[in-house]
Amino acid sequence: RQQFSFPSIFIYGHTSSGKTYVMQTLLTTLQLPHVFVNCVEYFTSRLLLEEILIQLQSCSSGTEQTSPVHCDTLNDFVRLFKQAVASRELQDQTLYIVSNFILMSSPIPAKRVAEQLREMEANILPAFLRLQELTDRNVTVVLLSEIVWELFRPNMGCFEPFTMYFPDYSIGHLQKILSQNHPPEYSADFYAAYINILLGVFYMVCRDLKELRHLAALNFAKYCEPVVRGEANERDTRKLWKNIEPHLKKAMQTVYLREIS
Repeated sequence: RQQFSFPSIFIYGHTSSGKTYVMQTLLTTLQLPHVFVNCVEYFTSRLLLEEILIQLQSCSSGTEQTSPVHCDTLNDFVRLFKQAVASRELQDQTLYIVSNFILMSSPIPAKRVAEQLREMEANILPAFLRLQELTDRNVTVVLLSEIVWELFRPNMGCFEPFTMYFPDYSIGHLQKILSQNHPPEYSADFYAAYINILLGVFYMVCRDLKELRHLAALNFAKYCEPVVRGEANERDTRKLWKNIEPHLKKAMQTVYLREIS
């Protein structure tokens, strides 16, 4: 943690590909000083900068910051940032600022959100990309996004971040992850067979892990009906498939819409 890291890292990939979870787990497990902010939630430069300072002032003490932080300009931010780092004795450690550009459930098109973030203020994004140079501190800014760097790049020249791509989960990965949620009253093989059927139907139109997990939980009771009624056992996959097939076809028409619940 005493070594300098790359000034800025841009991690991008489809939703639910593990970007935020991996970063949070990595920084927490290694106990590295870090700040997490959501750039969609803190949608103005002032809110964003103040939230970083608030979290920074409490990250080492383990207590929440109670005194207000006022930061109107980037110059104020650099000055207050240096003071916070010095007061927490983090001068010789790399501090990670993770800015989450992920849209979550935002109805705003991804490209438009990128434009809003890029145009928050002309100097905000370029300043984040070279914050290590501006503050003369060991600080790395990690940007998490669902869209490519080219949509964020400012019109004027800027420091290019190190880019890293998180690929989508393969069908094998999804099968393994979703199968871990099997109910205790049913065998793991029975639930894995159900997940295999579910992915066979939905994988081509939906690869969002959260949505697939929702669909799996939603339709499992229908899949089990023949077993519950005693009309089939757990190995009668043909009967189980015929029972759930029309229900899955109906659910296929409303993926992401939450109409079947």
